[in-house]
Amino acid sequence: MKKSRLRLFKTTSLTISLIGIILILLTIGVVGYIIVTDVTNSVSTTVNSGSAYDNLTQLKSDYNNLSQKYSALNEQLGTHAENNVKTNYNEGKLKLSELNETINSIESDINKGASDKIISSEINQAKEDIKEAEEVYNNITASK
Repeated sequence: MKKSRLRLFKTTSLTISLIGIILILLTIGVVGYIIVTDVTNSVSTTVNSGSAYDNLTQLKSDYNNLSQKYSALNEQLGTHAENNVKTNYNEGKLKLSELNETINSIESDINKGASDKIISSEINQAKEDIKEAEEVYNNITASK
């Protein structure tokens, strides 16, 4: 009777130890998986924001070039420009102002880590604003 109790105790003790070891290994595996997933998402977000920064830099460059063109155009027009031309000029400057606000918003969203969808739509809006401001500029220079 003592041998059977001893054998039962050994078997139970061994089983509990094996279950404990398996649970420890499973816990390590789950924690490892979570860490790897977080690192992967972090790297992916960094890559996406990198391309957004590239687009932002291009938009800023385009804005600065267009702003310089408008400044030079203002000097050319002077104070005696036709009302039609001055109205178009003011419309173009308004587009530039909107573009500047959009660029600042994009930069803020990138820094805050906003979703790619939001940033992409703002970048597309900024590109449209640039096209419209360039069209206005081209119309003014063509009518001079």
